[in-house]
Amino acid sequence: MTEIHVVDVGDPDAFGTFHDVYLRSSARPFDAPWLAVEKRVNLTDDAYGTKIVVVGRDGAGVAVAAGWAVMPLKDNTQFAFVEVFVPPEHRRRGHGTSVLEHLLGTARAHDRTTAFSMPAWGVDVEGDAGRWFAEARGFRLDVLDAVRELALPATLPPLLVAHGYTLETWRGRCPDRWVDEYAELRRILTSEAPSGDAGLEDEHWDAERVRTDEADLERVGRVMQDVVARAPDGHLAGHTQLAFPQEDEVYQWDTLVCPEHRGHGLGLALKVRAMQASADLLAGRRRVTTENAASNAPMIAVNERLGFRQTAWTGEYVRAI
Repeated sequence: MTEIHVVDVGDPDAFGTFHDVYLRSSARPFDAPWLAVEKRVNLTDDAYGTKIVVVGRDGAGVAVAAGWAVMPLKDNTQFAFVEVFVPPEHRRRGHGTSVLEHLLGTARAHDRTTAFSMPAWGVDVEGDAGRWFAEARGFRLDVLDAVRELALPATLPPLLVAHGYTLETWRGRCPDRWVDEYAELRRILTSEAPSGDAGLEDEHWDAERVRTDEADLERVGRVMQDVVARAPDGHLAGHTQLAFPQEDEVYQWDTLVCPEHRGHGLGLALKVRAMQASADLLAGRRRVTTENAASNAPMIAVNERLGFRQTAWTGEYVRAI
């Protein structure tokens, strides 16, 4: 029997137990876990989401499983984004199922109708415990994503910027003159990327959320290198982000070029410029990790031009609650 305990993320001991289970469940070489300070901020309730964090204990009181559910409040309000973690030595004993059922029950009580989860597995295998667990419990694959890595230091292709376009960079706070347009670029990412049948809608982004996101990054010690492309008329045509946590990892986050500005090589130019602008931050780090839909051929071509090589798959899985 598994006892489920809701975790107060503001309690250092309780959160420490949760994060320890998370770490012991996340030993894959392609999937570096979040630091404790990052995960605590990510899982703290705010204006944009209700977050539920739990730990499962066995009959002896040992923490043997953990998980969370994130329920957006400004968008996608039918969804609960859930993850379940069980260390290898405690698997196949029903602990993960107990955690999942508790999270789904909580989501149901919040009027959510669809659960969304993202197990990952190495590129050279058919799946791993996370995928088999999800499929055995009624989740179905909606979208397959490809995880790629760029080993550092890297040799970059030349920076080529189409005539009439300019690139601008910043770290930390987005300049006030661009914040509304930048928020719009963040907002339309979901609808502009390949998607499945789950019905995900664009996330709510406005200037206020941009500032909230920036404050959260500062709280967890992450540095974000942003690059935007300005069109000949001065408006923003696209952007990219490189995220630098307090470790030797680097993450290529959002990259988007607006539809009317595609075909000019801006995706590659944005990423090359981001690497150039953050050369001081890249020094001494081991890799850049990125992820995009396996069907997104144009972005895959950009990533491979930069030298990224695939290491894993991530499945976007959904099931009715």
